[in-house]
Amino acid sequence: MKKVFFIVKSFVLFLLRIVLIYIDGGETCVICGNRSSYLPLCSKCRKLRFDINKIIDVPRCSVCGRELISTKELCFPCKSDNVKRHSDFCYALFSYRLWNKELMFMWKQQGVRTLSVFFASLVSDFFKKKDIEYVIPVPPRPGKINEKGWDQIEELCKNLEFIFGFKILRILKRNSSDQQKKLDRESRLKTIGKAYSLKSKSEIAKEVKKIKVRGPKKVCVLDDVSTTGATLESCSALVKEVFDCEVVGVALFIVD
Repeated sequence: MKKVFFIVKSFVLFLLRIVLIYIDGGETCVICGNRSSYLPLCSKCRKLRFDINKIIDVPRCSVCGRELISTKELCFPCKSDNVKRHSDFCYALFSYRLWNKELMFMWKQQGVRTLSVFFASLVSDFFKKKDIEYVIPVPPRPGKINEKGWDQIEELCKNLEFIFGFKILRILKRNSSDQQKKLDRESRLKTIGKAYSLKSKSEIAKEVKKIKVRGPKKVCVLDDVSTTGATLESCSALVKEVFDCEVVGVALFIVD
């Protein structure tokens, strides 16, 4: 029933978006400025700028997922911070700059939710290439969904679950209502081990029972934007308490 409701709701929002675009005179690609369809990205720029095949084997920092200039395991900030690592590896798919930053603003702040399916398709392609089936979303701050009506990571995961067939494990909760984007690097790193916690044992058992797997071999902690890797690290440490398996942190964008 949840799947049907989500698909119907998404379809209605999609049609509403198309109507509004038509009334407004059409959509414009944020990269090249040409006319596009239902997304603020034309098909040419989507293929050119968001090709998972081009980034899949790029050397990355194993802590934050930032693209490395050299082939060393850690980037300079993570090496300097000497943060204990609980995730087995981290990946950040795209840089949080230029049009990517604008797309994130449109998605998160302006509610252009047609981007949810597009971003989910990118994450899905990446997961398939990395043999990831089980996904643990970074939970929203308390009260966010009641305040705004939705959360971008939760919607991303619903698309991954109901449209692309991935298993979602909602076993984490956020303790603080403070927004991470307002914290500097040092403050973010201090939140490790404090900002997030596990749900109750009964809630976790219910989630695990839902996917019918006691011990997955690999799980992914999913976030939208990573700045220092502190959120992925915090959540990965908690996941290790539940599952004795490989834990991979993935962020759609990285602030670099």
